[in-house]
Amino acid sequence: MRAGLGIWELTPPMGIELAGYGYYLGRCAQSVRDPLYARALLLEEEGLRALIISCDLLGLSREVCADVFTHAQTLGIRAENTLIVSIHTHTGPTIKYHEGCGFVSDDYVKTVAPAICKAIDAAAADLDSVTALEYICTPFDGDHIYNRTIENGPVDRYVRAFAISRQNLPQIAAVSAACHGVFRGRVTAVSADFAGEICRLLEKQGMRSIYLNGLCGDIDPIKQDDALLDSFAKLVVSCFEKEKAPLSLTLAGGSLPFTLALTPVTMEDIKNAAAQAVLRAGGESEPAARVALTWEREMTERFSSLGTAENIVVKVLLLGGVPIMALPFEGFTQIGMDIRRLSGRSDALVLGCAEELLGYLPTKDDISRGTYAALESTFLYKRLPVVPGEAERLGEEMGLALERILS
Repeated sequence: MRAGLGIWELTPPMGIELAGYGYYLGRCAQSVRDPLYARALLLEEEGLRALIISCDLLGLSREVCADVFTHAQTLGIRAENTLIVSIHTHTGPTIKYHEGCGFVSDDYVKTVAPAICKAIDAAAADLDSVTALEYICTPFDGDHIYNRTIENGPVDRYVRAFAISRQNLPQIAAVSAACHGVFRGRVTAVSADFAGEICRLLEKQGMRSIYLNGLCGDIDPIKQDDALLDSFAKLVVSCFEKEKAPLSLTLAGGSLPFTLALTPVTMEDIKNAAAQAVLRAGGESEPAARVALTWEREMTERFSSLGTAENIVVKVLLLGGVPIMALPFEGFTQIGMDIRRLSGRSDALVLGCAEELLGYLPTKDDISRGTYAALESTFLYKRLPVVPGEAERLGEEMGLALERILS
C-alpha cells in the first residue's frame, strides 16, 4: 500500500458573502481567521487507486465534482472510488446557491475545482509506502455537542480515525466526528471552524491531516464559542493518544445506488405551502417568506419537470476492512446508527455533505413535527420535501448493502 496527502488553499477573496446563519444577512468576509483548504488523501494498493477528498466548504455542486472526477480519472482513479465530502463550515462561501444564504461568486467558484485538482496532484506527488495502518474508534465525554432537533436525542459521541504510518514521510491522520460547523457564530472572518482547528493541532504534532465530518444534520455545539471550539478540537485530537488497533494493508471501493422518493405535489400544494410559510414568517416582506415565495416561483416554473424520485449514488471505501460511507445530505444521527447496526460495524465512518449537497434528510419523526429541516430548508435548497421514512429506508438499505459487501 502507498498513501499520499495533498493540500491546496480554498480561501476566498475578501468581500465574498459567507453562507449560513439565516437569510439575506449580507455577511461578507472581512478577514481570515484561518485559511480554507482542499485536502486529498490518495490511497493505492494492488493496482487499485482511491481518493478521499475533504473541502473546507459548506458543500459542493455537481459541476465542481464532475471536473474533479474527470481529473482523478487521468491519474487512474475511477469516479466510484473518488469520495468527496465537505466539512460544512458556515464561515466560508457557498458554491451552489441556496436562497438567501449567501450569494455565489462565479469568479470564486471557477477556482474551486482547479484547487481541488491541485490537492490531488500534490497527494500523488506525496505517495510513500505505508508501513502500518492503525484505527481508533473511541467514545468521548464532555458537554460540547447536542441533538438540536430532539431533547436528549441521539448523538454520535465517537471519534473514528486512521493513523497511516509511512516509510519516509510524515504520518497521515484521517479523523472523523460529527457536528455542524457553527462554533464560530455570525462572524465575518473566514474559518474552517472546528475542523480547521483539529487539522491544525494534528499538524502541530507532526502529522499530515484530513478531517471528515459525520452526519451533522441534527448535531450542533451547545453554544457558539471559540473556547468551546478549542476544547472540542483538543478532545477529538486526544484520541490519537489512545490505543490503536492494527489493520491489514487492504483497500476496496465502489458505489451503491439509491432512489430517493420525493413528495408528489400539485400546483395547489406548492401555492399552499408557500402561503403557510408566509403566514408563519409574519408577512411577505419577512426573510423566510421571501425564501418561500422564491421557491414557489421556481417550483411553478419547473412544474412540468418535477419528478417524484431522484437517483443518487452512495460511495463506499474499505480501508483496512473499515467501511467509509458518504451520503450527499445533512443527514441525521439515526441514519448512521442504523447503518452501523444493520451492517454489524460500529466502527464504520458514515459521512455527510458528500459531493453535491442535497440538503437535509430528516427522520420521519422530525418531518411529523414540521421542523426547519423537514420543510423550510427545502425552500432554500429549491427542492421538494422527501417522503416521510426515506431517511430510515436509506439507513436500512445502506446498512444491509454494507453487510452483504462485508460478508
